[in-house]
Amino acid sequence: MARPRWRYSAAVSDADGRRPYHHGELRAAAIAATVAEVEEVGISTASMRGIARRAGVTHAALAHHFTDKTGLFTAVAAEGFRRMAAAIRPVAFGDLGFLTGGAEYVRFALENRGFYEVVFRPSLCNQEDPDFEAARTEAFDILYGSAQHSLASGCDAGTVTQSDVASLVIAGWSMSHGYATLLATDNLADRPPGDILHGVKLLNSLIARGGTS
Repeated sequence: MARPRWRYSAAVSDADGRRPYHHGELRAAAIAATVAEVEEVGISTASMRGIARRAGVTHAALAHHFTDKTGLFTAVAAEGFRRMAAAIRPVAFGDLGFLTGGAEYVRFALENRGFYEVVFRPSLCNQEDPDFEAARTEAFDILYGSAQHSLASGCDAGTVTQSDVASLVIAGWSMSHGYATLLATDNLADRPPGDILHGVKLLNSLIARGGTS
C-alpha cells in the first residue's frame, strides 16, 4: 500500500512557530479559522493574513492551497452546505417536514453564524466549483423534497405542480432566512414577543381574505 504523501512547506514549519499540517488537515484548519474570523470581525474585514494567523500557518501556505479568498470562501460554503444538510435531513420528513426543516434551518443559522454568513453569498464563492455545487445541490434537494412531500400529503399528489413546490420553497425559505437573520442581528430583541408559526397562520388568513391566488 502506498504511503500517504505529507505536504509540508518550508514556510509552514516549527522553526517559525507555525504548525505543520497534512494537506487535508490544513483545509479543515483553514475552514475553521475562516468561520471564526467571520464571526469575530465580519466578512468584509476578514483577510487571508488574519485567517492564516488564526489557523497557525503562513499566508503563503494558505494561498498555495486556496489561491485567494474566493477559493477559501468557496470551501467554507461547501462545508456549510454539507453541515446544514446533515442537520436538516433528519427532521425534514413526514407531512410537516417542510415546517420542521425550516425550524432546524433557523437553529442551524443561529448556532453556526460563520457558515451562515458565507453560504448564501454567491459573490463570495466560485459557483462552478464541483465540490460547492455538489454540497449546495444536496442541501436544496432536501428543501425541495420536503416541500413536495408536505404539499402532496394534503391533497392528491398528482395535482402538485413544480410551480407549487417552487412557490412554497420561496415563501418558506424567505421566512426562515429572514427570521434567522433578524434574530442573529438582534433586530427582534426590543420588539413585542410573538410566535412565527401563529403569524404564518394569520398571514394565510389575510391572504385568503384578500383573494390572492
